Amino acid sequence: MNRLRPLALLTAFAALCLAPFAAAQAQRYPDRPVRIVVPYVVGGNLDLTARLFAQALAEEFGQPFVIDNRPGANGNTGTDQVARTAPDGYTLAMVSAGTLTINPALYGKMPFDPEKDLTPISIVSSGPLVLQSNPAMPFRTIPELVAYAKANPGKLNFGSGGNGTLAHLSTEMLKVRTGIDVVHVPYKGTSLATNDVIAGHIQVMFDTLSTATPMIRDGRVRAIAVTSAKRSAAFPDVPTIGEGGVSDYVAETWAGLVGPAGMPREVVTRLHAAIVKIAAREAVQGKLAAGGSEAVANTPEQFASTIRSERTRWAEIVRVSGAKSD
Repeated sequence: MNRLRPLALLTAFAALCLAPFAAAQAQRYPDRPVRIVVPYVVGGNLDLTARLFAQALAEEFGQPFVIDNRPGANGNTGTDQVARTAPDGYTLAMVSAGTLTINPALYGKMPFDPEKDLTPISIVSSGPLVLQSNPAMPFRTIPELVAYAKANPGKLNFGSGGNGTLAHLSTEMLKVRTGIDVVHVPYKGTSLATNDVIAGHIQVMFDTLSTATPMIRDGRVRAIAVTSAKRSAAFPDVPTIGEGGVSDYVAETWAGLVGPAGMPREVVTRLHAAIVKIAAREAVQGKLAAGGSEAVANTPEQFASTIRSERTRWAEIVRVSGAKSD
């Protein structure tokens, strides 16, 4: 034991010497380009949000924040790559609610643990989905839709952009909360499902406000309700599903900035402070509002709490509904 003591003392001494160096490095962060992995395709809602904040972060720090799209497995592929990188703050990810809170229940084996393998920094934006229908359908409200579905069990088709998506699980939650018997029809992409709602091949679907807004405004689809806890500023006349009499129903699509587990606290603090400043910009708020979202900029601790609570809620819906991923 005595022979081991000098080695232990040397290790402790080295740690003490390196601590000020690491702190100084964190205070200078970032001193080179930062990569933000987006685990979805170019042009989607999450990608557009990531690019908006990447540009603003570059302006704040004077270093490039470069977007790197790595799609696959509902966001698991790109997020796992980030979880495996060095936790120095130079590789981050802009992730979605689905990847961190739905996927753990949908996939039998996750390549990473959202709570153990990632460092939450901040949710940067959040917005509801909108429940929309073909305008020819005889229902205009949630109570009318539920009554129609119960009078016509198995005849109402809900589209989505694919199995395991937030739109799919929002449908399953509506089934669980109301007891209606409707059919989920998964498509290979939201636009295909939307086209079939407009054409009348399917009747209803959940979609993000960013993609649904033009079609709602020109009357090609009818907005029935939004999935958030409060009404959307973009459509203040459209009620929430909760207002339609469905209890314990909230489903929001959010974008959050994360890094690998073990990031220096000083780096997390610097990034979070920058997000708070960016979220307060009127130009950023305006661009988010145009897509039906709003700036959030919550704390890392609040972000971690959201991940935990939403994982529990969606796990229940997946279990009860029997939903599966593609």
